[in-house]
Amino acid sequence: MRVYLLPLLVLFVAGYASLAFAETTFEIKIPSGASDPGAPFFWSEKSTGVTTGEITVFPGDSVIWHNADTAFHTITSVSADSIQTGEFEVDGKFDSGFFTAGKSFTQKFNDVGDFYYFCSIHPFMNGVVHVVKNPGNVKSIDNVGSGFSDDGLGFKVKYILDTNLQKAVHVNPDEKSLTFRISGSSGNDQITLVLPPKLIENPNAVFVDGVMTEFESESTSSGTKLILPITADSKDIKIMGTKVIPEFGFLAISILSIGVVSMLFLTRSKLLMFR
Repeated sequence: MRVYLLPLLVLFVAGYASLAFAETTFEIKIPSGASDPGAPFFWSEKSTGVTTGEITVFPGDSVIWHNADTAFHTITSVSADSIQTGEFEVDGKFDSGFFTAGKSFTQKFNDVGDFYYFCSIHPFMNGVVHVVKNPGNVKSIDNVGSGFSDDGLGFKVKYILDTNLQKAVHVNPDEKSLTFRISGSSGNDQITLVLPPKLIENPNAVFVDGVMTEFESESTSSGTKLILPITADSKDIKIMGTKVIPEFGFLAISILSIGVVSMLFLTRSKLLMFR
């Protein structure tokens, strides 16, 4: 019995590991009639329905092309320049060879870049696989500026990054700035932040580690979306606007209230002493 347990255990662990580290596979179908130059489209991406043959994936992902046509087709890599000129030049990065109806071809993409392809039998069928860095998941920091907001709860800032931002955000109403700090090193070349308008108005200047940086800005229903360039070693991100949180927020009101109450209490005490 012991002789068989070890091989079974090894198979189980290997199978579990392969599932745990499986990458995403995207499917593109070559529809029926695609071999006709007058066909309405030559590709159909399963997950989105996009029919251009253009797809965006992350490093380690695979694309599988299914032939649902009656004709033979190929998925053959060509240079970017040849796509522009129409004089297709095979670059040897990948090639399915001829595959017929009901068959498929799978290609895994490990490197970042644009990978152009066409059908060597029907050159009018061409597309591109964009392999981009994984930007990370949507994350958030809660209670930003809680000491200044009117309700004492602060604001939620959403961001996209492959590492984390520290929860403590430095808010400077006088300087009209917010300063975020990146916890670890990042493999990305940018970070996306969504800033609520009640937290900061018109963010118009960004400094990454003290250096002013160009950035992209877009107004959304959730606030102002900023896309900022960063490096693996970037740490501090300071964002300046025309106003940061109401100047007379919760903390200021609380301090003023305490001061007024204290003054009234002292005044009343002195009056009672002279009675």
